[in-house]
Amino acid sequence: MSKRPEISIIMNCHNGEKFLYQALDSILKQSFKNWELIFWNNRSADKSENIYKKFKDKRLRYFYTHKKVSLYESRNAALKKARGKFISFLDVDDIWFPDKLKLQLKKFKDKDVGLVYGKYIKISKNNFFRKRNLITKKNLPEGYITQDLLKSYNVGLLTIMLRSKFLRNKKTVFRTKYNYLGDLDFVLNFSLKYKFAAVQHPIGIYRQHDNQMQKKFRKIKSHQFTQWFNEIARKKTFGNHKNLKLFEEWERFQSHFTIIKQKRNLNIFLKIIKYPNNLNKIKLLILFFTPEFISKRIVSET
Repeated sequence: MSKRPEISIIMNCHNGEKFLYQALDSILKQSFKNWELIFWNNRSADKSENIYKKFKDKRLRYFYTHKKVSLYESRNAALKKARGKFISFLDVDDIWFPDKLKLQLKKFKDKDVGLVYGKYIKISKNNFFRKRNLITKKNLPEGYITQDLLKSYNVGLLTIMLRSKFLRNKKTVFRTKYNYLGDLDFVLNFSLKYKFAAVQHPIGIYRQHDNQMQKKFRKIKSHQFTQWFNEIARKKTFGNHKNLKLFEEWERFQSHFTIIKQKRNLNIFLKIIKYPNNLNKIKLLILFFTPEFISKRIVSET
């Protein structure tokens, strides 16, 4: 094994004890062995550190921050410790399948490829009809795919592998002002410059649960999404008006979804009535008229 690891795996942890053992175990079971793990403990107050210490392996590197910072500040800090030619990410509540790293590395034989992603399985105990489902049955787009991503964004952070030399000129990889959609912002901007490749079958499992930051702070996330949308519209980040239209429906649904989660009254109902006639309108009506403990098992936010 070479001195320099081929892959640096970034795992940021803040009170992740519930699923942490399974996440770490899925890294240790990878068929590709030349990697390092940057385990960044963002001031956890639970048993996360004790769980981490059960794993005895020289490839595991532990870091602890004495002041809790935002998730993407933490990710940026962890990335500065990475030594690998490639970078991967795994959150404490997700799982990789054993050949994940091996399959993705093969895609980097094309020197122009900057990012490899793949399909994943999403599991949710709350969604009655879709407790376990594949993120998409269609083939994932490959190449220079910005417009494809604007139409349908299916890039899970747990599946991302990056060529690290393409990050060298970046002071920070993730923009921390968008702390609830940092990977979306990064991936879309990265796609403007670099070629993507994809593994066309599942390489991991993504868990949806009530304790996720995205769900606990839904109102803030929605507000950030609107700010982000306004910024890319103003700067014309993704080109022409046609491309921007692809994201308008996403922003509109996010904002309506959040309003319904906060309150239900006649004014909100009238807003939904004025909503364009599409599948999202049906989702919003279901959310409005059914109790939350039922609606959250039927309608997914994304």
